[in-house]
Formats: sequence, structure tokens, C-alpha cells
Amino acid sequence: EDVTETRYREGESLASKLGDGALDVEIAAEATSSANRHLRARQLWGTDVYTADSDLVAVLMHSGYYRPSAVVPANLASVRVVVRPTPHPAEGYVSSSRNGIRSRSWGTVKDGCGFVIETAHAVTNSGTEIELTPNVNKRKVSPTFFPMNKEHVIQTRNSSTSATGKKGLIREVTIQYNLCNEPWMKYSVGLIADQGFKRSLWTCARLRRDALYLETNRKRYELSYVQGKEGDEDKFKWAVSKKPLPLEETLAAGVPLPKSYIDVAEDDLRWDEIQWGSNSVIVRGKEYNVVRLQYLPHSE
Repeated sequence: EDVTETRYREGESLASKLGDGALDVEIAAEATSSANRHLRARQLWGTDVYTADSDLVAVLMHSGYYRPSAVVPANLASVRVVVRPTPHPAEGYVSSSRNGIRSRSWGTVKDGCGFVIETAHAVTNSGTEIELTPNVNKRKVSPTFFPMNKEHVIQTRNSSTSATGKKGLIREVTIQYNLCNEPWMKYSVGLIADQGFKRSLWTCARLRRDALYLETNRKRYELSYVQGKEGDEDKFKWAVSKKPLPLEETLAAGVPLPKSYIDVAEDDLRWDEIQWGSNSVIVRGKEYNVVRLQYLPHSE
């Protein structure tokens, strides 16, 4: 099958480029940041199937392929997206809220076509391609990638500003006191998010050297890496502390905590079985409303 290649240009509709086959669109790294004005204006219509004049960066975020940040990763060269033309939905384009952005609705359309995303890849400066996968979970869960640190400026289709529709996560660092009356960080998606494309900057990789402690208003939980055989998929353990310990006693006992200090709630967890929300973590389908967190390095 012939695939037509093109470059993304802010504000340019794909209508004239969508033919019978797939369209491979290259998005320059600088256009993928949260400063993209069409992303901030929510220039997208539909759910799963989008109008041809929907902004592709906004569609990628809505579909959960990635979450733009204000700072473009230094090793990101571009994002390549393959889209395919598809007939307009018979019921029109439906609005939905996904992954921190809400798409717009539009009635039935007779002319032209819409499009769907088939694949998306991040391309590094070295030419390595990293496959991006969609997150269409209907829960209000944010993928661990880059946190939003700006509000969206909501505009109508004719670009008039709506001051009441601002959405998004605002980065903040707030100190709270834990169950032992010691200072911890207030829970925030930004503190969980991956810090780049390199594996060493992923949160799941950080847990190879640090344990993550999270607290609800009543309990303390430990998320830690489970040592496996060389080449095995990374696995993790979710446990509840029998008694929250002060920092000095925790370090003396050892990090991660020995079995005598915890009750294991979930073992052999894959990373995709842990989902992070704006004020909760979902572990194998069970939701925990967390308010504080702290990373502690593994004991020698």
C-alpha cells in the first residue's frame, strides 16, 4: 500500500491530503509542546474518529498517545503519526473528555471524510523509534509521561475565547505532614511522571533503585521493585505497612521494608497494572485515594 508522507503545520487541515490510503505525518518536536496554541484551544472534534480539520497534536493527547509538557525533551527529534481516512460517523462527531482534554462535538457532515490514528512513534535524535500506545481508559487517569504545567485556553470553533472553560493540571509542590508527623510531598501526577524517553528517566526504572511510599489519610503503602531473573519483565509489589514508621526507623529496618513490617496486597505487578490519577492510584482495578508520597533509596 502506498503511504503519503507530509509534515505537520499548525492550523493546517488534513482535508486536502487525506486520500484513499494512509497518511504519514511528521510532527517537529517543537510543535509537540503544551505551548502549541491549537492544542491549548482544543481544536479537535470527535472521539476515536476526528474531523479532518482537527489538530493532530490535540488528537494525540486526547487519544492518550502522550501528554505534552512545556519543555520539549532534549532527545526528541519528531513524532511520526500514521492516520487513515474514514467515513464521517453517521451520528456526527461526539464530544468526550479524555486524558486531560475535552474534544468538541459537531453534527453530521456530508462532504469529505474524517480520520483515525493507526500508529504513532517518537523519533529520537539518534533515529531510534519508540512506539507510542494509546490510553483510552475512561477513568480520569493520566499516563506516566510528561505532566501538564499550563492551563488550556478554551476557544470555540470560531476562535473566540471562553474564559470559563480552562482545564488542565497545574504543577505544584506542596509539603504535607505524614502519619508520623514528618514532612512529605503532596501527591501530584507531576511527581510520578516519567522525565523523558530514556529508560533511566522512566518512573518504573527509578523503582529499581528507590521504593515509593504513598499515604492515604489512614494508611501507608509501599510500591517496590521485585527482583527477577535477567531479561524478565519488570515486576512490582504493592504492600500496606502494618504500622507507619518514622524515617529513622524505616531506614533502620531496610528499604524496601522486610515482610514482617508489611502485608502484601498485590504481588508480581506489571507496570501497566498500575494507573496514576490526579488524586489516586489504581492497582489491578482497586483505587486508593492517596494524598502524600515520598521516594526512599534502597538499603545497601
